[in-house]
Amino acid sequence: MPLDYTAIQSQLHILSGQVLEKQKLEHERTAQAAILLDSLTGQNDQSRERILQAAADNANLRSAIPTDEEITATFLPSDIFRDYTLFAADGSQVHPSRHDAIPFGVINIGVFRLSSDVQIPPAEIVETELLTLDILYTEFGLMGEEVIALRRDLAERKKLASLASAVEGTVLALTDGPLELFRDPQSNKNTQHEFAEYMDVLHQLAGLGTITAGYVDRPGSDLVVRMLEILKLPADEIANAGRSRPLAPLSDAALFQNRIPGSARSAIFAIQSRSALQFKDETALHFFYLNTGTTDHPALARVEIPAWVAGSQESVSLLHSVLIDQCRHLGLRPYPYALHRSHEIALVSFTDKSQIETMIGQAIMAHGMTPPAPSNKQSAKNLSGRTRVQ
Repeated sequence: MPLDYTAIQSQLHILSGQVLEKQKLEHERTAQAAILLDSLTGQNDQSRERILQAAADNANLRSAIPTDEEITATFLPSDIFRDYTLFAADGSQVHPSRHDAIPFGVINIGVFRLSSDVQIPPAEIVETELLTLDILYTEFGLMGEEVIALRRDLAERKKLASLASAVEGTVLALTDGPLELFRDPQSNKNTQHEFAEYMDVLHQLAGLGTITAGYVDRPGSDLVVRMLEILKLPADEIANAGRSRPLAPLSDAALFQNRIPGSARSAIFAIQSRSALQFKDETALHFFYLNTGTTDHPALARVEIPAWVAGSQESVSLLHSVLIDQCRHLGLRPYPYALHRSHEIALVSFTDKSQIETMIGQAIMAHGMTPPAPSNKQSAKNLSGRTRVQ
């Protein structure tokens, strides 16, 4: 049965009115935040000290932390004089369902390789893992989506580390999404082992000197805005940091979109959060904002980098320039071309899932057994045309 478009039409005025009010509020808050940001010029050390003081009083505090770069500074890309190899990785997965005939999962990793040496052609690399019953069923039951998502993130980094170790010279490793994990793996027994492996792989990448980054398109985070809210507090109210949100719902992207020229980046900030505390020393998380568009038509991305990259001006400069070069390939919708290609390589379609189900059924029959049928609910769903695994 189709949607009731008449009902939707009658409610559109509510939505459009809310969008208008949000834009007005965002404009007001942007002006307030810009004044606060400019007032912090030359106060990196004092600002950093206050954020750390606030974090000591509130373990759940999320905020940006100034580094050595001037808070209000912007940096243009430089010319690329170094040869490099770029690996961009993305992952896709099939989640197990109790409604399937045989519950199974799949993690598919796609990597696109580019070299600054035009004599070396681009390459596509695929690594697919079938999650069998011994993996999917734990003492806690059927593996959940967050565990599979973490295994996918881990598989991406493992593949990047493996590929980077086989290449001489400068290597950049790019993934879609943040390096920080928001699934709080340390408090979940199902994910503690995977998280430990995740950290080991990051240390491997650090040991290889790989310029590692996570690219977040159209970011909605507000780490810098939260920093400004904290620094606005009087000294005797610092214990309330993070609990008062006078600049909400302003995002960092809204704050920076008219402050960062086309192709330029912001200063580098460190991340203060409960989950980021798990990333220590050389893996400590940092980020900067990057305008992949133009000054008149900004397109903001957030680029997360570990400390071993953030601490190298040469690495940050190369990463910045390569990302801008990559984004230019997609014209008016700037996004790193290599990441776009890796997503295409990694994608698992509904047809792929159906083919795997057929292969599983054939393998069961080869053992002289009759494959079980899916649940009645799933059988009914299969009657409709589906083209993609969600």
